[in-house]
Amino acid sequence: MKKRYLWLLAPCVLACALFSPKVFASPEQRTQAYFALQRKWMANCPFERFKYAPRVLLPSVLPVAAVWYRVEPNIKMRLDPEDFVSRTILENGEWEPASWQAMREHMSTGATFVDVGAQIGYYSLKAATLVGPGGHVIAIEPNPETIGKLEANIQASGAKVISVQPVACSDGEAILSLFAAAAGNTGETSLSKMNAAQSGAVVHTYKVRARPLDDIIRESGVQRVDVIKIDVEGAEYLVLKGAQQTLARFHPAVLVEILDHQLRQMGSSATQVRAFLRQQGYTERRSEGDNVEFEFGGAIDPR
Repeated sequence: MKKRYLWLLAPCVLACALFSPKVFASPEQRTQAYFALQRKWMANCPFERFKYAPRVLLPSVLPVAAVWYRVEPNIKMRLDPEDFVSRTILENGEWEPASWQAMREHMSTGATFVDVGAQIGYYSLKAATLVGPGGHVIAIEPNPETIGKLEANIQASGAKVISVQPVACSDGEAILSLFAAAAGNTGETSLSKMNAAQSGAVVHTYKVRARPLDDIIRESGVQRVDVIKIDVEGAEYLVLKGAQQTLARFHPAVLVEILDHQLRQMGSSATQVRAFLRQQGYTERRSEGDNVEFEFGGAIDPR
């Protein structure tokens, strides 16, 4: 039997260990062991329909706990398996790889990456490894609960090129209500209560400062902006309206989440976002799930 297929026997081995009295392992140890198995299984399982088979073992692991995980040699993150984005990284070892690939094509040493809606910092940390000591990463995140996790991940990774902006982005200076989404998917936190309640009741409402991205970029003193990623659960049009000077001056690539039903809750639409970017001289290059890549000028990807 080939070595890679030996991993298909791993659930049986793990089951014997985990179904034993839980006093032999802490919640953190059980969580680490379970997700290490899941990642190995997914990397080696030849059958798509069985990629998540180890989930049958999850009851034996409960309760799970937040754990530190080294995503890459220079990226260490504390991940909560109860939260969707963190759980996906723990299971797969990555998050939205196609979207990341689209962005990394526009980054090199010395580049500037702007992460609007940085959440716990996955994209910011990945970008920091690319831009190097001479580059810049601006991570923008308004959720007070998430900011602490973001900063802890940055510190654990030693990513000194990342600066955190604890604000929301909009088309003007304001104090806005931010609705914190349920623990199962904190990434749905939004300036729209309806958007924040997609996976469960809103758990908290914060008053947060909102600023135009143009002001943030100007005050940062950066001399180039190569990529802007925008994922803000329906407020994408407001972010773009507040970034017109940045787009005109630097012509960065833009990766923006476009979900019409979320945008409409914030008074805009997918059509409006696309039209706005065309007016700024941008061309839609490709879509990676809900994320759409735009380049200044350029031609439409035939795919």
